[in-house]
Amino acid sequence: MTSFKILFVCIGNTCRSPLAEAITRAIGGDAVEPASAGIMPFGRVVEPTIATLEQLGYPADGLASKGLDAVDLDSFDVIVSLLGETGLQYLPRSLGAELLAWSIPDPYGEDDDVYFGVARLLERRINELLDRLRRGELLLD
Repeated sequence: MTSFKILFVCIGNTCRSPLAEAITRAIGGDAVEPASAGIMPFGRVVEPTIATLEQLGYPADGLASKGLDAVDLDSFDVIVSLLGETGLQYLPRSLGAELLAWSIPDPYGEDDDVYFGVARLLERRINELLDRLRRGELLLD
């Protein structure tokens, strides 16, 4: 599999999308270049996000809360809205990326078990995505 650039988008870029970025970096290895951004960035990745990643054995190095304007949207092969279809409305229609909509619950303000559950859900979805990329089921143009 060639290297694919994947962007995960949520609201604050403090919980879901940093979790997805870190998990993808760890399980995808050299096959992917993951990043994350928020529609309204919170300005920091919250401690429960970092703690959940550490508990699951994923490095949290380099995670930072940033907005969509801080990333080059045109450089990504796949952009995943973690807000479901709603999140796609914040992206330009002219993007050449494959756009995916996942409805992932927001764990912000919830207990550790909720963060852990969201991380496990993201692991499953990310593994499915990486399998699809390996099989060439995405980016067929």
